[in-house]
Amino acid sequence: MSSLKEYGDLFLRLNLTELSVEEGDFKIQMKRENSIKTESVKVVETAPVQKESAPTSAEPEDKAEAVSGTAVNAPLLGIFYATVGEKKAIKEGDKVSEGDVLCTIEAMKMMNEVKAPVSGVVKKVCVTDGALVEYKQTLFVIE
Repeated sequence: MSSLKEYGDLFLRLNLTELSVEEGDFKIQMKRENSIKTESVKVVETAPVQKESAPTSAEPEDKAEAVSGTAVNAPLLGIFYATVGEKKAIKEGDKVSEGDVLCTIEAMKMMNEVKAPVSGVVKKVCVTDGALVEYKQTLFVIE
């Protein structure tokens, strides 16, 4: 069982907005109202589109193309690690087989493996190493 301080540190370190833990008789729930992260992401996504007018028409095609494969989504919220043990990080163009471990996600000091749901070629890596990922966020696209 973790201490109250460890849960508080995890809550702050992962910049969570809500955390609820129940272990036997021990129950803790933490909530915070904070939308700063979401707003900053929106600014980053819209700024490049406004700078260039010609590639804007091609950009939706790129997004549709990226979605044309099988999306591998994060099964939980945590820190994304591209390397798995001694294995190198998966890159775009790498071939993977169904069941291969693509990455790990750390949540509450536990490392969770994310496995490939299908065999194919990694078309897109959507997350950088060490980034905080949200539940169901797309990590990879496999075609």
